[in-house]
Order: sequence, then C-alpha cells, then structure tokens
Amino acid sequence: MRLEFPLAFADFRAAFRLYRSQSLIGRLNPFIWPILTVLCLGLAIVSNVKSELFAQAVGIGVASAWLSVGLPIARLVNPFRSYRRIVPKAQSTQRCFAEIDDEHVVFGVDGVFEFRYSWKGIRGFAQNKRITLLFTSKYSFLLFPTNAMTSQQAEELKMIVARRLGKA
Repeated sequence: MRLEFPLAFADFRAAFRLYRSQSLIGRLNPFIWPILTVLCLGLAIVSNVKSELFAQAVGIGVASAWLSVGLPIARLVNPFRSYRRIVPKAQSTQRCFAEIDDEHVVFGVDGVFEFRYSWKGIRGFAQNKRITLLFTSKYSFLLFPTNAMTSQQAEELKMIVARRLGKA
C-alpha cells in the first residue's frame, strides 16, 4: 500500500494530541501541576513561616507553578518546532509518502528524508479519525492523515497491523 499526502501543521498538532492521549500521565499532566501548586501554596499559607514545612511547601509550590506554566507552552511549541524541522518556512505544506506492506514501513518527505523500518522496529499503533501513528520508540512516531487512505487501504492497514503487531 502506498500513500501520498500533504503534511500540514494541523496534522502535526493532531499527532501530538493523539500521542499524549496514549498514556494516563499524558492525559492528567495538565491538571496535576496546577493542583499541586494550589495545595503546596495553601499549605505554606497555613503553616508557620519559620517552620521547615513552610520552606518545603513554598519550594515545591514554586516549582510546580513553573511546570504549570511551562508544560502548556511546551505543548504549543513542540509541534511547531518539529514541523519546522521538516517544512521550510517558505512552504505551508510538504508532500510526504508512506509505503506499508508485510515486510517493512517506508516513510519519507519528498526531497528531505526517507526512513525504512522493518516491522520489528515498529513498537505500536494508534489511530483516530484525523491521524494515524506508528510508534518507532516510546517518544517517536511516524504519522499520516487517516483521511489520506481509502476504505480499502484502511482495512489493509488494520490487517497488516493485526498480523505484525498483534493488535489493530
């Protein structure tokens, strides 16, 4: 099966969203740090200023406040930085291709790069209505828009993934 598709920034955002939704910590991270900040700073307010508990609560509260602000900014910046590594500023989209069969997966961007993976190098699979991901490691993935596939290609991909990874 061969797919050719334009890779837009919206696809990168959707891929990062799907990637984060694959783990519990990825789904809870936006809520953990603000709650920890409020709890620690509340504990600092009710504790004695000269106590060791006050110093620890303020330290943890300030650190979690930084993470409360920094992680959402990183969630906005990381897809953009990754996209700009592939697509020059003068272009708004880049032509990509993916070849998937029982032997290997080839993913590339015309004129930029081409990666060839055997199925032993593919660690996982995730798909939603917008984007399809093939995980090559815990932190990296190959992406292509789900709507770039015909229904026949989607069925073929599900069969290949079920055979090679044991799940669809």
